[in-house]
Amino acid sequence: MVAFLALAALLPALAAAVPCVQFDAQFNLYAFGGEEDVNLGPSSSWSSPSPKPLSSVGRPPWTGTNSQCLLSQSNNAVYVIGADAADATSVYIYDIVGDKWSKQTTSGGPTSVGNSRSSAVLDHDTNVLFTISDTAYSLDLGLITNTAAGTAAWTTVGTPPFPVADYKGTAALASNHILYFGVPSTPAGSANLFVIHYNYFQPQAQAYPAVGGSNFPDSAGQTTSFLVQNNTVPYQVLYVPNDFSNSYVVTHYTDPASFNVTTGSPMPASLINSTQILPPPTSKDTNAAYAASDSSIVQIDTKGDIYYIANAVSSWQVAPGASWSKLSYSLKPATATTSATASGASSSAPGATKTGAKGEASSSGAAASSTGAASAAAPALARKDIVGFALGCAAVVAAVVL
Repeated sequence: MVAFLALAALLPALAAAVPCVQFDAQFNLYAFGGEEDVNLGPSSSWSSPSPKPLSSVGRPPWTGTNSQCLLSQSNNAVYVIGADAADATSVYIYDIVGDKWSKQTTSGGPTSVGNSRSSAVLDHDTNVLFTISDTAYSLDLGLITNTAAGTAAWTTVGTPPFPVADYKGTAALASNHILYFGVPSTPAGSANLFVIHYNYFQPQAQAYPAVGGSNFPDSAGQTTSFLVQNNTVPYQVLYVPNDFSNSYVVTHYTDPASFNVTTGSPMPASLINSTQILPPPTSKDTNAAYAASDSSIVQIDTKGDIYYIANAVSSWQVAPGASWSKLSYSLKPATATTSATASGASSSAPGATKTGAKGEASSSGAAASSTGAASAAAPALARKDIVGFALGCAAVVAAVVL
């Protein structure tokens, strides 16, 4: 028995991957990080889903514990960060139209992309990735569209006006601002702001008073931004605090040319800088991941169960009486060894020309080469018959002892 325990201690540690969900530019739902990645189609098909497997060549190994899947809407590509424990700051790119993966290598910057599944934000207009680790960082992916190319450099973008050592990153994009929820000692119903195109942390928290309910708590949690149908910058955020008091839809709007002007908004003036309330998710999993289309919201928990509210928001207003439903399909999470190493090859196709972006200057000047594709990591899946494998090891040990 002692010999068996000693041998078991040498076996590679096993960790279940944390899956995520994301929409494409046409609002089809995708689930990533399982034994296979799948396309689950539009919300009209979720009552009877027909999952379509995606290519697994070059996909992330899903060994990270804080993976995020972010949509580059203009390029119809999903950027995956934090899914490779051995290379925590690189970016995996899934080209939706081409159904192929590539790995974007990076240099400099943080040792990780943050300490939560909502630490990072991808700016809609500039394709710049922002995160808070020991300080605030950005990664300019503006010249990298749906295929990896060259090396991208992380840069610092300034010191947040709040302590980050114990802050559990809870960030989302709205109206060219990054909203940071759950910053310690912030009033309930308020969030700290980073103004992206001015590279500026707003010194005072912004209040988002609740419409017909209680203000959201000063708590860490998970977030995602609602997409906009005409491919403009998001204006609404889904925030689910760790106390699961409710699901909160936060609306933020300012004029693109002036951060203190709110005229000309696409939503009613009464909703600007406000909070609306939806029910809390059925699964009270603080490490779940979320995604939102222009109208629907989706949660995938760490077991791979998927919950949703179709048409949760319409014309900026939350649907009265909305409730969560469970998808009949569950993503079976991959089981990856913590010692997984990168292997396999990625597509070497050159990056496509970006279209649809606003062309505003980003806060990071890192440029990427347009030639060469980075090697991608193939998934390192543990054997499904771990029990049999362990029994086999026990038999070997017994034979040695006897």
